[in-house]
Amino acid sequence: MPNAPRVSRNGVGLFQGLGLGGFAERALIHENQLAVVPKDLPFAQAALLGCGVVTGAGAVLNTASVAAGDTVVIFGAGGVGLNAVSGARIAGASRIVVIDIQPKRLEAAKRFGATDVIDSTNTKPVEAVRDLLSGGADHVFDFVGLKAVAEQGLAMLGVGGGLYLVGVAKPEVNLDLNIFDAIAGQKRIQGVNFGSTNFKRDIPMYAQLYLQGRMNLDDLVSKRIALRDVNDGYAALKDGSLNRVVVTSF
Repeated sequence: MPNAPRVSRNGVGLFQGLGLGGFAERALIHENQLAVVPKDLPFAQAALLGCGVVTGAGAVLNTASVAAGDTVVIFGAGGVGLNAVSGARIAGASRIVVIDIQPKRLEAAKRFGATDVIDSTNTKPVEAVRDLLSGGADHVFDFVGLKAVAEQGLAMLGVGGGLYLVGVAKPEVNLDLNIFDAIAGQKRIQGVNFGSTNFKRDIPMYAQLYLQGRMNLDDLVSKRIALRDVNDGYAALKDGSLNRVVVTSF
């Protein structure tokens, strides 16, 4: 017989998103979902490590295994994509090209370490990347999740390059792939789930990188709110200039 749920409501078991989610003053979490971070890590910055940081940086460092000198293109400079920029900088990528439709996000990408930015509202992304990287990109990361974006990412790849699908706009989005082009270019397409993260290993690592001044978490914290204002926090995220809203008062 399986154990009864540790948390229930009217006799029915309750299960948190990903085993730990929930807006509450206290939460019951299985030890497998816990990672230890240094006590001197600020709360707001620590709160971001469990999702956006590990997904963005992990896609670069774990899934793609970006190496020093590689070229990286990142679609989407939101709260997750910016961490991919951090990951690419830590990996030693020679060029980190960020594409977005919002100038404020592109400015943020520069602060995180982007070497080049492209505003796709007034520039054709594939041509712009080909101008910057004559041989095409080694790695393209899609944090947007739209069909057109993923197909542009494929077109940017150099020989042997990889497209990594991280973001998803709608579950039913499909991707058209020309088999001949994929074979000739030896292209790879890979889905990324939570940055291929080992939480107990990676979260303490990112915490140490932050404390050493090697990873930018401070600029991710755009707004601090109380738990009672969580709906206002969601509304604030509609402003594309915000990276993350963090509940810091319970």
